Amino acid sequence: MSTTRQSRRDFFKSTAATGVGALIATAAGGGAVMADSEASCAKTGYGGIPRPNLWSPNDIEFTDTTQYKKDGPYKIGFSNAGLGDTWRVVMLHSMQAAVARNKDLVSDFIVTDANHNDAKQVSDVEDLISQGVDLLIVSANTSDALDPVVSRAMRRGIPVVMTDRSVTSGNYVSFATAADAPIGRMMAQWLVEKLDYQGNVIILSGAAGASPDTNRVIPAMQIFDQYPGITVLDRVYSDFSSAKGKTVMAAMIQKYGDQIDGVFGQFGGQVSGSIEAFLDAGYGQGEIPAHTSTDYNGPMKLAIEHGFPLFNFDYPPAMGGEAVQIALNTLQGLPVAKIHSINNMMTLTKGDETTSVHADQWADDYIRDDKPNDFLLSGGLGPDYDPATFDASKL
Repeated sequence: MSTTRQSRRDFFKSTAATGVGALIATAAGGGAVMADSEASCAKTGYGGIPRPNLWSPNDIEFTDTTQYKKDGPYKIGFSNAGLGDTWRVVMLHSMQAAVARNKDLVSDFIVTDANHNDAKQVSDVEDLISQGVDLLIVSANTSDALDPVVSRAMRRGIPVVMTDRSVTSGNYVSFATAADAPIGRMMAQWLVEKLDYQGNVIILSGAAGASPDTNRVIPAMQIFDQYPGITVLDRVYSDFSSAKGKTVMAAMIQKYGDQIDGVFGQFGGQVSGSIEAFLDAGYGQGEIPAHTSTDYNGPMKLAIEHGFPLFNFDYPPAMGGEAVQIALNTLQGLPVAKIHSINNMMTLTKGDETTSVHADQWADDYIRDDKPNDFLLSGGLGPDYDPATFDASKL
C-alpha cells in the first residue's frame, strides 16, 4: 500500500467524529478486534435451510402447477447456455445424476449446448419444443435474448424451469438459483469493511447480459455507493474464463497499479486468473488486494499460500440437480417455489471476518489440496467425484 493512500485513510479515520464517519470508525475498529478474537475458533459449516428464505422480508411465492400434472415417465429437455467452464460441466453432471436417481420417472433427458450463442440457444429451445418435451429446463445465455422463446413455451402450456440464469420477464414456473442479490451485497459489504471503508475496487464481471452477473453487481453497487470513501475504478468482463480473467486484470494493474485495493470477483475461475495477474506483476506475500470469489478450489488455495484476504460465497452448481427435482414436482402437480434458493456456504481466510460477515467455515478446512485449482467444491456429487470420469449411468 502506498504512503499516500495510507495517509488518506489515517486522515479519514482521525476526522470521523460525527455522523457516518463516527459509525464507520467504530465499526472498522470493532471488526478488527472481532476478526482477531475469532480467527482460531472452530467452524463446522452451515447446514440449515437456505438463508435467503430466512432473510427475505417478503412471503415466499409458490407456483400452482396442477395444470401441468400428467402421468410419467416424462420427456424433459435441457437447453444449456454452454459448457465453457468447469462450473457448467458440474452443473450438467448434477442434473444427470438427479435424472439417474429418478430413472423411473424420466423416459428421455435431451440436452442441447448453445456454445454461449443466443441465436443457437433460441433455435435449441424451439427444437426441443418440436420434439414434444413435457417440460423445459433452461439456463439462459443472456436474459433478454431468451425471454421471448421461453415465454412462447409457457404460452403453449410447456412449463419452464430456469436454473443458474433467468429471463427478464419472470415468465417461468420456477427459478433454481443461489440468491445472486445477497451474494452481491455480502461480497460488497465484506470488501468495504476489509478496506476500512476507504479504497478502490475493480469489479471483475463474467459475461455482459448474464443474469447472475447483473443481479450481483446492481446490489453490490448499492452497497458501495453508501460509502463515500469507496471508489469503483473500473468494471471488466472475463466471460467467466480464468485465462481472460488474468488478461483483463493484467490490463487493470497496468492502468491503475497499486491504486487497486480490492477485487469484486463473482466467479472462482476468473478470480484464479486475477490472482495470477497480480503474482505475475510482482506482488509479494500479503500484498495482493482482497478478493471475493465463489466455489473454486484455486482462489482459496492461492489466498492461503500468498497471505491475502479472500471471501468465498458459494454459488453451487448442485442447483442443476435441484432444477430436475423441481421439474419432476411440477409434472406431478406439486407446488414449487417461484424462486428456489439452494443452500450456500460462506468461507473466509482465517482472521478476515468483519463486523457484518462471519465465516461458516475457514478456507483451510474447505480447500482440497489433492484437487486442481478448477475443482468445484460445491458440486454436491460426493468426495470422490471427478468431472473427467463421471458417468451417470453407473450411479
